[in-house]
Amino acid sequence: MKKGIFAMFILVASMAMVACTSSSTVKEGATNEENQALKLLEKRREYYKAQDKEKAKLEAEAKKAQEEEARKIEERIKKEAAQAEEEARKAQEEARLEAEAKEKAMLEAKRAEEEAKLQAAKAEEEAKKAQEKAIEEAKRAEEEARLQAAKAEEEAKKAQEKAIEEAKRAEEEAKLEALKVLEKKRKTN
Repeated sequence: MKKGIFAMFILVASMAMVACTSSSTVKEGATNEENQALKLLEKRREYYKAQDKEKAKLEAEAKKAQEEEARKIEERIKKEAAQAEEEARKAQEEARLEAEAKEKAMLEAKRAEEEAKLQAAKAEEEAKKAQEKAIEEAKRAEEEARLQAAKAEEEAKKAQEKAIEEAKRAEEEAKLEALKVLEKKRKTN
């Protein structure tokens, strides 16, 4: 860009010189030299203009490559997040089914208690113990289900964070690759 400005400055200076020189003092040889200088300056201006176009083209290609890479990373992140969400949903469903099973077990324990009340005092005591045991197991199972759901949610969160880190890393790599391509193109020019 600086070379282009410098070339334009020389061109303007040359034109000013030609305009200021009086026609009676200008010799034919000097005019040819000025024309050659103007042509040379024009060629340089065109050369720098072509270089600027090439640079803009390379930057556009690099930007396009970077956007494509970012799109791929975003798709991969969405896919991984969907998988993690599906796994969490399955874990919650399993926990729900397990809780229903425990609830069913509690209902059966209550029925057993009612039958025990109709029997002797000894049978009633045994039914109470069975009910307490069933409640304790249900609480344990409910706590276990909660822990599993929390664990699945944490794993999903970690997977998402990992995917975001990978996306950032891949974006940085894409930027570096684009800069390398630009540098290589500049060196070849």
